[in-house]
Amino acid sequence: MNWKRIAFGKWSWKRPFYTLASVYVVLAIFIWVMADGMIFQPPGTAYPENRTGFTSLGEGENEVAIFYLPAGPGMPTLLWSHGNAQNLASVKPALESFHIRGFGVISYDYPGYGESSGKPNEEGCYQNINKTYQYLTQEAGVAPNDIILVGHSVGSGPTCWLAAREKHRATVLISPFLSAFRSATWIPLFPGDRFPNYKTIKKFGTPLLVIHGEEDEAIPFSNGKALFELSTAAEKTFLPVPDAGHNNLFVRGDFDLASLILALIKK
Repeated sequence: MNWKRIAFGKWSWKRPFYTLASVYVVLAIFIWVMADGMIFQPPGTAYPENRTGFTSLGEGENEVAIFYLPAGPGMPTLLWSHGNAQNLASVKPALESFHIRGFGVISYDYPGYGESSGKPNEEGCYQNINKTYQYLTQEAGVAPNDIILVGHSVGSGPTCWLAAREKHRATVLISPFLSAFRSATWIPLFPGDRFPNYKTIKKFGTPLLVIHGEEDEAIPFSNGKALFELSTAAEKTFLPVPDAGHNNLFVRGDFDLASLILALIKK
């Protein structure tokens, strides 16, 4: 009895290709199902007892938690989309530091982050940033020309999406990716990719600032550089940060973000 033939079947030159195709299909299905769980990592940081600046938009399954402090006279407002393992509580100190210098600041939590309802996903992030923008322009009365969109890490996804759809003064991308999958594979290997920044970056031409650490271990430096090159903006600045990774960019970086933003909009 030929046990090898029973176990593996009759040899064919097509078999390796069938095997590769089968492995690819299994991986594609796995990534499709598990992608949101791998992309989004909500922290367990609780909001502070002092609720100054904190409020929410909507209710129930559509509730979006936001943090808002209005701008001083003649100053712009930053609409900040935070990084993956952050929420409003963890970015609050940074936002307050901008507010001390006169900037208005508004940020929001993604679905399933902080006190925002729902489960984390791409479409939910788009909905939440759009609700925040509409609140800022319609209820808070901030003119679009006074709004600067800031996206950090995964926040570059909803930021680019909104920038391609709504009026604003300028865009700042900090450690951005080409897309969620391309931060790992560079080329498109699997369907169901999230946050295709490499496409949306071409759809808006407002002044652009891109900042990326040269030693970024989470989102390759090449992603930020490629996005900058894909942008059609007439006024754009790329700031590489030597010896900086993904989580220590602001510690290692010898730059003042507030001054860079003001310089960007005054060109």
